[in-house]
Amino acid sequence: MLVNDITIVEISPCLADETKFKAITMTDNDLTDILPYMNTALENPNYQANSQSLVFKEGIVGFTLKGNQINITRFVNKTELLELLDWVKELVNAIDESKDSITPNYKSKTIVPTLTIYNMLPKTNCKECGESTCMAFAAKLNKFDAEIGDCPQLLKTENTALKEKLEKAFE
Repeated sequence: MLVNDITIVEISPCLADETKFKAITMTDNDLTDILPYMNTALENPNYQANSQSLVFKEGIVGFTLKGNQINITRFVNKTELLELLDWVKELVNAIDESKDSITPNYKSKTIVPTLTIYNMLPKTNCKECGESTCMAFAAKLNKFDAEIGDCPQLLKTENTALKEKLEKAFE
């Protein structure tokens, strides 16, 4: 097993939501080599080769893996944290055990600044994407929590150039 033990280093209030918490934890082994496999196996992860880190979400809970550190955000209490740590430990070990059948993905996602994304949107604040403003939608795109096609305005013929510009920015 790659991960046998995870130690909680710190639990503190989450900056994004004061009703939730964040934690810094340490594993007994370095996770760097498994990250490209997790980049393949997980849905919509954000792998960064330069920093050798991987960020992903499970529901609203955020996970960041780097070296032998696992940071977890937006959990409710210590009981939930312990359940999440068991879950992520099982996930990492399952991917490690089946990595011979997984093609690692070393490609990093391009992080485009929120304001840059916003400047490429139609700026109609139509709410058709489910967000209250185009800026809120841009922030979701920046965090890979939305896709370009989630904006119906970008699918209109008159916005084809904007859509293509956005797609190119994320290449």
